[in-house]
Amino acid sequence: MSEKIPYPCVILCGGKSSRMGEDKSLLRVDDKNLTLYQYEKMSKIFNQVFISSKKDKFHQENLALILDEDLNNYSPLIALNSILKHFKNTYVFILSVDSPNISKESIYKLFYHLKSQNILLASTKKHKHYLCGFYHSKNFEKTMQFLQENNHKLAFFCDTMKAEFIEFENENEFANLNYFNEYKKWLYEKNNTNSLFI
Repeated sequence: MSEKIPYPCVILCGGKSSRMGEDKSLLRVDDKNLTLYQYEKMSKIFNQVFISSKKDKFHQENLALILDEDLNNYSPLIALNSILKHFKNTYVFILSVDSPNISKESIYKLFYHLKSQNILLASTKKHKHYLCGFYHSKNFEKTMQFLQENNHKLAFFCDTMKAEFIEFENENEFANLNYFNEYKKWLYEKNNTNSLFI
């Protein structure tokens, strides 16, 4: 059994969820919400797991929260800025709450490829997955500069910071639950097959 990854993991839960029609982070999974589902899963892989959000909407004493400093605007770069400010001289694994299929094996593969990159992210043939990978906290000053320039494009930020990518084969493993029918389909598959990545 692999030892736990020594870097912190932060699960992003502060999005608008406009396409879902309700807050993704509070969608029910078994007897808990999606945030707790992801938290419990990541806690088996990382020593420390934090939740990134705009407010405490979870009311769970055991959740360590990192709250966005900008409460009026929504973008992953705002969350990333608040997260990287929270840490010093470390990598941080960033994961969106709506990506529940990520496997332990893939996370460890990313971890084992860390050398001295600014950013190391997952990619598949169709997509680059900017919210699945390791960001070094030294990127904080650059995130702050981007936000001061009102530039919220995470893809452009990663390009500027020369992010590196590890390609994975399985597109489904990195799928996001953007729409309610995708969530219902995922829930059905989770409860009725053994094919999901745990």
